[in-house]
Amino acid sequence: AAALEAASEHPSSIIILNDREFLRAPNQHLLDPFVAVAALDHVLQSETRAGVSLRRRVSIVLHSSQLRNIHDVMIALGLGADAVSPYLAVQKILERFQNNPAGALKNFIQALKSGMEEVLSTLGIYNINGYERLFSAIGLSDELAGLLGVQNFCGSETAGFGLEELEATNRERQKILHMKKKRVRPETHFYSRLTQKIHRVSRGEDSFVSYAKFLNQLENERPVSLRHVLRFKATPRPISVDQVDISIHDYEAPIYFAAMSYGSLSESMFRAVAESAFQLKIVAMNGEGGELPDILGHYRHYRGQQVASGRFGVNARMLNSVDTIEIKVGQGAKPGEGGMLPARKVTSDIARARYTPAGIDLISPSNNHDVYSIEDLAQLVEELKTINPHARISVKIPAIPGIGTIASGIAKSGADIIDISGYDGGTGAARQHALKYVGFPIEIAVKEAHESLIRNQLRQRVEIWADGGMKSAADVLKLILLGANRVGFGTLLLLAAGCLRCHSCHTGTCEVGITSHFKSEQEAIASGLKRFTFLKTEQAVRQITTLFSALIDELRKATGQIGIFKIQDAVGRCDLLEQVPDRHSFDLSRLLQKDYSEEWRTLDLTRNGKSTLIRRPRTSLTRIISTSVCRAFDQGDRNVVYLDDEVSSMDRAIGTYLSGKIQRMPARIYPETHHTLIQLVNATVPGNGLGSFNADSIEIHIAGGAQDGTAKCAAGGKIVILKGKNHDGKLIDGSVGKYFAYGAQRGVFIVQGDADVRAGIRLSGADVIIGGRLKSPLKDHLGNWATRANIKGFAFEYMTSGRGLVLGDPGPWLCSGMKGGVVYFRLYPKMGLTCEALTRRLASPAEVHIRPVDETDAQNLHDLLSIYHKALIEGNLFGEARHIKSLMNNWKKSFAKAEPIQQ
Repeated sequence: AAALEAASEHPSSIIILNDREFLRAPNQHLLDPFVAVAALDHVLQSETRAGVSLRRRVSIVLHSSQLRNIHDVMIALGLGADAVSPYLAVQKILERFQNNPAGALKNFIQALKSGMEEVLSTLGIYNINGYERLFSAIGLSDELAGLLGVQNFCGSETAGFGLEELEATNRERQKILHMKKKRVRPETHFYSRLTQKIHRVSRGEDSFVSYAKFLNQLENERPVSLRHVLRFKATPRPISVDQVDISIHDYEAPIYFAAMSYGSLSESMFRAVAESAFQLKIVAMNGEGGELPDILGHYRHYRGQQVASGRFGVNARMLNSVDTIEIKVGQGAKPGEGGMLPARKVTSDIARARYTPAGIDLISPSNNHDVYSIEDLAQLVEELKTINPHARISVKIPAIPGIGTIASGIAKSGADIIDISGYDGGTGAARQHALKYVGFPIEIAVKEAHESLIRNQLRQRVEIWADGGMKSAADVLKLILLGANRVGFGTLLLLAAGCLRCHSCHTGTCEVGITSHFKSEQEAIASGLKRFTFLKTEQAVRQITTLFSALIDELRKATGQIGIFKIQDAVGRCDLLEQVPDRHSFDLSRLLQKDYSEEWRTLDLTRNGKSTLIRRPRTSLTRIISTSVCRAFDQGDRNVVYLDDEVSSMDRAIGTYLSGKIQRMPARIYPETHHTLIQLVNATVPGNGLGSFNADSIEIHIAGGAQDGTAKCAAGGKIVILKGKNHDGKLIDGSVGKYFAYGAQRGVFIVQGDADVRAGIRLSGADVIIGGRLKSPLKDHLGNWATRANIKGFAFEYMTSGRGLVLGDPGPWLCSGMKGGVVYFRLYPKMGLTCEALTRRLASPAEVHIRPVDETDAQNLHDLLSIYHKALIEGNLFGEARHIKSLMNNWKKSFAKAEPIQQ
C-alpha cells in the first residue's frame, strides 16, 4: 500500500526494502526480502495510472543481509529489484580487512560486477535491463512459487518448500548470526565420501556391490537429486541375468563416456579413456580440442568427435576419423557455462592438436556464432553429414525448462542423437558459482524431451543421451525408464582412474597426472608440486574397465529385477518407478505420469496415409562435383577444373563432399599432386557452407558472392570470391555472409567485397583477406557503426594465429578474445579511418593494441597484398589490382595492425 501511494504521488521515486530490523530484533516477524521484492514488483506492474504501469515510475532497491554472493544478487535483480545493497557482507568485509578496507571493498564490488557480467554473457544478454526471472524453481510449494512468479517443478499445494519452511530457515540463519561462536553445518558432498570407495573398487580391492550399497545408504540419508527419491517397483516376475540384453545397436551397454578434451586431460589419461571405451565396447566422446594424430581413426567405431562453436582443430580429417560427431551447444565444464583452457595448460603438443600457438588462453565462446536458429543447426548437421556421410550426428544441450520444444526442433534438424546434460556433476574446471547454482535436473529434462518427441511423432528418429553426476547402475536404469537411450559418465570415469577431487583441474597442478601435463615427477616437483605420481595409461585403463565392467554387470542384474528382457524396451517406462515413501518435500507425480502409449515404438512414419514430399537435397551438387572430379582422377587426370554457371543458393556446401571423400581415400589413390579448381561464374551466389572443411588440394573461385559459413573450418586450399558480371555486364557483389573462415586453420581465403558479422573468428593459422573499401567518410557520431562498415561486427574474435588483411572499415566489437596472430588494417585518414578510429572499434574486453606497422611486418604485408593482387589479375580486375599495387609501394603509411597485448 505504501509503495502504491509513493508511486502514485511521487513519480521517479525510489522504494527501499530494508530487512535491518529483522537482524536487530530476533522475534521480529518480517517477510523474506526476495518474496517482498517479487510481490512488490508484481503489485506495481499490475497497477496503472493514465494507462502507464506504476512500475515504470519507481525504482526498487533491496537493502538486505541475505545478499551473500552473486547468485543472491542475480535472484534479487531477476525478481524485480533495480539495485541491491548487500550491507551485511559490506560490514563483515570492513571488520575483517581493517588494514585496507577500501581495497577489500573495491575487490568485493568488482567480483560482484564481474559475476553479473558472466551470468549475462552466458545467457546472451547485453544489458542487465533484459534480465528478469530467467531461472526456475525445483520443489517450491505452489503458494511460494506463485508469490515469486517463477516456473516451478516438483512442487504442489501439499508438497514443497513453502513460506513456513522459509521462515524457519531465516530464523535459523538469524540465530547463527547472533551466536558468539558460529558453527555452520557443512553441506553434504557425495563424492567426498565416495572417493576412497570408488578407488578401492577400481583397484579390485572391494566389490561394486559393496559400493552400490554404501551409495544407496547415502542417497537415503540425504538425497540430493530427484532420482534419489525414486525407486524401482517390485515385480513378481524377475528375469535371470543370462536372459537380459542391455546392448544398443552393436555396443555392449547403453552407457558412454562424456566428452573431455586433450588439454583438459593429460595425454596418458586421454589415451586411457579412448582405450577403455574400446575394451568395454562403448562410445567415448572426445571433447572439443583436437585429437592425438596417432589415435586419429584408430578407435573409429568407439570414438566420437565434438564440434563446438569454438571449433578447435576441427577439419575434414578429424571428422572422418569417427562414426559419431557431436555438436556441442552447451559449452564448458558445466553445461551452458562456457569454458577456457588456461595458457599454462596449453603445451606445444596440445597446441599442435588444436592448431594454435602454445602458451595462450583458449576460450570456448558461446554458441551464438554460427547457430542462431534450428535452420542454422540443420545447416550444420547437413554439412557434417556431407563431410562424413557415415557419421551419426549428436547435438549436446544443457537441461533447461521447456526442453521438449528444443528437442523436437533438433530432431527436425536432421540430427540422430540429442545429448542432454544435467546440473549434477561438472569437473574441477567449473567455477564454484556454476557448480552450486547452474543447470537443471536431468530427470525432468529427459522425461520432457521424450514426451515431446512422442507427441510430435519424432521419437523413433533420434536417440536421447543423458549425463550429469551419474554414479551407479541404478542411476542409468532410472534415466532409461524416464526416456533416455544411453547414459553418460564423466566424473566417475576420472575417479576410477584415481582422481582425488582436489578441484584444481584448470590449474594444471593435478598431483595424480589426470589433468596435468608433467612428463615426469622431477618436472612436477620443479614446478612447485610437493608430490606427483605419473599416470600410467595401462594402469588407468585397467582401473576404468574394472569399475565399469562391474557397473555393466550390475545394470544387467537390475534390468532383470524389474522384469525387462531387453533394456531398450524399458525406455520411457516411468510406470516402473515410484516415489520413495516419507519423502514429501517434492511431488514427483508428474515425473512418473505416463501420458503416452507404447505404440511409439512400432509407429511407421512412412505409412501414415499421407503423400510423401521429396525435394532435391541441398547438397546434391556438391556430391555431383565430387563424383565428376574423382572420375577424372581415376582416369589419370591430376589437375581438374569443374566449371559451372548455374549454381544457386539452393546448392550448399560446394566442395565439402569432395574434401571428405579425399580424406577417406588412402593417400596413394589421390596423392597431394592431385588438384581441383571449382570455378563458378556469371554472378553466381551459392548457398551456405561453401568450402566448409576445405582440403589442401581444392581451390574454389567465384565470380559473384557467397553466403554464410564460407571456408568454415578449412584446413587448406584456396577460396577466392570476386565481383561478377550481371546480365548488363556490370560488376556486382563480391561479398560473403556470416562467419567467413570460421575456425580456418590453413589456406588462403579472399573476398573482394564486404563480409557480414563474425568474419575470421577462431582463425587458427589461415590467411584471410577482405577487400571491401569505404565508399564515404566514417560517421561514427551517428552510431550504428555496423550498418556502414565493410565487416558488420565481431570480426576476428578468439583468433589464435594466422594473418588477416582488411582494406575497409572492420566494424565494431573487434578482436574480442583475440590471443594470437596479427590483423592488418588499411589506414585512410581522408575518410576518417585512423588508428584512433580503429581503437574505438575494439571490443571493450579486447586485450589488443592498434599500432602502426614497422619493418617486422614487411614480409607479412608483401605476402598478403601479393596474393590479393594476383587473384585480382587472374579475375581480370585490373583497376582494383592497380590500387593494391599502390598500397604495396607505400605500405608503411597505408597500414596499421592489431596484435594481442601479450605479444
